[in-house]
Amino acid sequence: MDIGTIWLSPFYPSPMVDFGYDISDFTDVDPVFGTIQDFDRLIVEAHKRGINVLVDFVPNHSSNEHLWFKESRKGKDNPYADYYIWDDGKLMPDGTRQPPNNWVSVFSGDAWTWDDRRQQFYFHQFTVEQPDLNYRNPKVREEMKNVLRFWLDRGVDGFRIDAIGCLFEVEDLSLDEPRSKVANVSSRDHLYLDHIYTNNLPEIHEVIREWRDVFDEYERKTGKHPFAVTEIYDETYVESMKYYDSGADIPFNFDLIGVDRSCDGACIRSYVNAWIERMPPGKWPNFVIGNHDRHRITRRKGLAYADAMNVLLLTLPGTPTTYYGEEIAMEEIELSFDQVQDPWGKNVGPELFHIYNRDGCRSPMQWSDRRNSGFSSAQSTWLPVNPDYKTRNVEAQKIQGSNSHLEIYRFVAKLRRQSAFQSPDIHFPPDTSSGVIAYARYNPRDPETPSPVYLIAVNAGGVPTTDDLEVRVLGRHFKTGVVVLDTEGQEGRTEEEVALKDIRLRPGQALVLKLCQRSNDEL
Repeated sequence: MDIGTIWLSPFYPSPMVDFGYDISDFTDVDPVFGTIQDFDRLIVEAHKRGINVLVDFVPNHSSNEHLWFKESRKGKDNPYADYYIWDDGKLMPDGTRQPPNNWVSVFSGDAWTWDDRRQQFYFHQFTVEQPDLNYRNPKVREEMKNVLRFWLDRGVDGFRIDAIGCLFEVEDLSLDEPRSKVANVSSRDHLYLDHIYTNNLPEIHEVIREWRDVFDEYERKTGKHPFAVTEIYDETYVESMKYYDSGADIPFNFDLIGVDRSCDGACIRSYVNAWIERMPPGKWPNFVIGNHDRHRITRRKGLAYADAMNVLLLTLPGTPTTYYGEEIAMEEIELSFDQVQDPWGKNVGPELFHIYNRDGCRSPMQWSDRRNSGFSSAQSTWLPVNPDYKTRNVEAQKIQGSNSHLEIYRFVAKLRRQSAFQSPDIHFPPDTSSGVIAYARYNPRDPETPSPVYLIAVNAGGVPTTDDLEVRVLGRHFKTGVVVLDTEGQEGRTEEEVALKDIRLRPGQALVLKLCQRSNDEL
C-alpha cells in the first residue's frame, strides 16, 4: 500500500461511552483490544515494515471512571481536588443551585453536571461521563506530559492530539457565552452559542510548547522526531495556523471534508489555495477527505467520485491522511435510532439523530466476503457491517485488477513517492472548466535534469469537460503528456501520449500524465 504511517484511535481502558474517547487509564490497553504486550509487538512489527505508528492523545478530558476523577469527587482538600473544573454554581432564591453559566456541550445540552458527593458542578465539553481536565493546574499538565513520555518510551512515533481547541476555559466561570449567528437551532445545540470563553483560548499554545519540549527531549536522545498533528476545526484559518508555530508539525486541514456534490473543481481549488496561501513560510501542508466524525466521501460526493478524490488526495502537496475504507470506496451504513451507538446521535433523540449521528461512517472495515467481512469472529459487531461487504471488500478488489478502487489507490500511493510529489510546489493551469481541478507537480530541487513534471486533472463537476491544459513550469512549455493513470480504463491507456490542448474528462474521472520532456521548438 506504500503507507508510511498508521494512526490508531483510542485503545485505552474505557467504559466506551464515546468510542474510547472517555479514558479511564491513559497508560494501558483496554482488554477488548488486547494487552500492552500486544501493543509492543505491533510497534515492533510496524517498524520492521517501515511503518510509523501515531496514537490518539486525548488531553482535554478523562472518563468519570478515571482514578483522578473518583478522587476529585471526594472533596476540596485532597491531591486531586483541582484536577477538574468544579464550581458551586448559582444559588437560586428557592435554595436550589443552577450551573454557573449558559455553556453548552458539544454533544448538546448543559455542559455542567451536579455531583451529589462533592456538592458542586463539574464541567464537560462532551458527555457527562467525560469531565474536562483543569490545565490551569500545573500537576495536571505534568501528569499529561508523563502520559506522552510513557508512550514515547514504548516506541510510538507521534500523536494525533484530539479536540485541542477545548483545552482551556476562561477563569471567570460566571461569564455567559453570547448567542451565535446560526439560525434555527435549539438553545441546547452547541451551534446556538459563540464559544468565545471555551474554545481556542491562547493558553492552549503554552501547553503545546510544553509538549514539544517533551518531544524535543526524545529527539535529542533517540534521533527520531516525534510527530504531532492537532485536531482543530477552523473556518477562518487564523487559529489553525497558530499551531504550526507553537509546536505541532501540522494542524489537521479539514477543508476537503467540506467537498460534496455541490463542490466542483473550482471549489476544490479554492480550498487548496486557501490553506497553502495562509501557511507560515517553510511549513508543510496536509489534506484529508474523511474522518470518523464526518460523512464518508462516497456519501458526500458520490461513489462515482471515490477514485478521483483519492487521486486528488494523494497527489496534492504535503501529507495526505486516508480514513480507513476510503481505499476501497466503502459506503455508509444506514441505522435506525435503536441501533445508534454515538452519544451525539443519542443525545439529540430520534427526530434529529440522522443529522448528528456519526455511526454511519464507522462500520467495520470490509476485508473479505466471510462472516463480519473478516473484521471479527464475534457473533455480532459493535456496529453492523455494510450489507455490500460480499462484493465490496479488500480480497475482492485485489482479484479485480488494476481498475479496482484498491489497486488505483495503491498505484497512486506508490507514485507519490516520486520526487515531484515530495515538494510543496504546485502550479495550476489557467482558465480550466469550473468542474475541473488541474495542477502540475514538480520538484525544482530534484537533482535529476530535467526534473520530471506530472499533470493531474480531476473532473469534480457534473458534466463532461474539454480543456486546454498546456502548462509552463521550470522554464519549459509542455504540450503533451503520457498517461500514467486513468481512473476510467486504466488498463487500456497506460503510456498513451496525449495532447494537453484537448483533455476530455467525464464526471468523476481523473488523469495523471507524465509530461513529455521535448522542448517547445520540437513540438
